[in-house]
Amino acid sequence: MAPRIRRFTLPELARGYRGDLGDDYIELLHFRDFDAPLAADGARMEECRFSSVQIESLRNARLIQCELEQAGAPALQAAGVFLNDVRVNHSRFGSADFAEAQLDGVVFENCKFGWLNLRGATVRDVLFRNCQFEEIDLGGRIQRLGFADSRAGQINCHGAQLREVDLQGLDFADVEGVDGLRGAQISSLQLGLLGEAMASHLGIKLGS
Repeated sequence: MAPRIRRFTLPELARGYRGDLGDDYIELLHFRDFDAPLAADGARMEECRFSSVQIESLRNARLIQCELEQAGAPALQAAGVFLNDVRVNHSRFGSADFAEAQLDGVVFENCKFGWLNLRGATVRDVLFRNCQFEEIDLGGRIQRLGFADSRAGQINCHGAQLREVDLQGLDFADVEGVDGLRGAQISSLQLGLLGEAMASHLGIKLGS
């Protein structure tokens, strides 16, 4: 059930410049310490690193064996992005819109999200470690998703298609669309917290 994370090591990288992001194919570059937000819609990036940057938009981009560290954005526009073997560390996003995206072999570690949107996304082998969320929308096709030492205010499971999803490492306060949790693994403590929502969904009245 655990996500299958593939290891990779980036080779020596050349300095990347803002103008390089206008190319269709980008490889072996390190983008770092940019003051203004970056955008790379539709680009294909392989073996690249982003450090201490604001990333505004990655719509329909393809990132393969890339690393993002100390990155962030008030609102990351990443609908339709393809992430394959990507590591995101110590980053912060007010919102991160991954609608209709594809995430395969991705690790988020020590990250903070206001709203994480996975609606319509295809997610496989993804791990969140020591992450915080105000809200997560899991309304996509999700397989082998795991959490470790993470916290969320609310999970939205309306329309979710979950397979081998482990929520035991996610401390959450509320769930919308409890029927969408089918296919997820939770702890006995989490089951107790979900009791009222599950009773309401099943039409069961709780006595005083």
